[in-house]
Amino acid sequence: MIKANAEARTKTKEKMRMTDDAALELDGPIGDAEIPILEHVEELRERLIVFLIPFCIATIAAYPFSNILLRRILFHNLFPEEMAMFVYSPMEWMSVRLLFSFLLAFSVTMPLLLFELFAFMRPGLYPSERKFFMMVAIPSLCCYVVGAIFAYYFVLPLIFGYLINYSGDVAQVALSAKRIFSIILYTAVSFGLIFQIPFVMTLAVKLQIVTYSWLKDKRVIFYGLIIGIAFFIIADPTGISMIMAVVSIALFEFGLLLSRYIGRRRK
Repeated sequence: MIKANAEARTKTKEKMRMTDDAALELDGPIGDAEIPILEHVEELRERLIVFLIPFCIATIAAYPFSNILLRRILFHNLFPEEMAMFVYSPMEWMSVRLLFSFLLAFSVTMPLLLFELFAFMRPGLYPSERKFFMMVAIPSLCCYVVGAIFAYYFVLPLIFGYLINYSGDVAQVALSAKRIFSIILYTAVSFGLIFQIPFVMTLAVKLQIVTYSWLKDKRVIFYGLIIGIAFFIIADPTGISMIMAVVSIALFEFGLLLSRYIGRRRK
């Protein structure tokens, strides 16, 4: 009788262990298996080709219209129509048009790139990691777009308007197409990254990497880092770095408010 009970308990433990193993397998990476490195490289190459073909097609399709788009969407919305653009080398305007076509095509095909990268990593990710990827990628992209739009509609008109009015009292202003496009691109990318600050702060608090109290206590240090980077590392004569510092501090405070709200909800 005792032997029968011991065997029954052993079988019960084995069933429980098998159940736990099955649960772990369900929570683990679906389809995860040992695959040679060459097969991974081959799959990555195929997925990049799937992205590059539409990207090249979009670039070729955008290039014939880049001349009109650059003038109407970028330059004429930021400068008076009577002001003309100048080029100082035979290839300058062509290079600006080509770079603009690349950026426009990349903006259109970026969702496809994110999808292909996610599909490549998906078999080796846990379900929680897949949710985390989606939780990070989409909001981060939205924050970047908001930052670029803010730079285009608020920062650039302010900077260019001041520079034109200030320089016009001294000499006639001549706009270099390549230089103006570089400033527009630099400002849009910079503010797109800056607008990630609240999202990164709230994500760090949600993942319990840091706490709201820690961010609040280190506020002065973060302010010093922001001002130091803006005025000593990326300082420029146009005044964009000063606006970047002010906006970064404002976004940090906004991130603190969101972090405080998330911290209360976790409690």
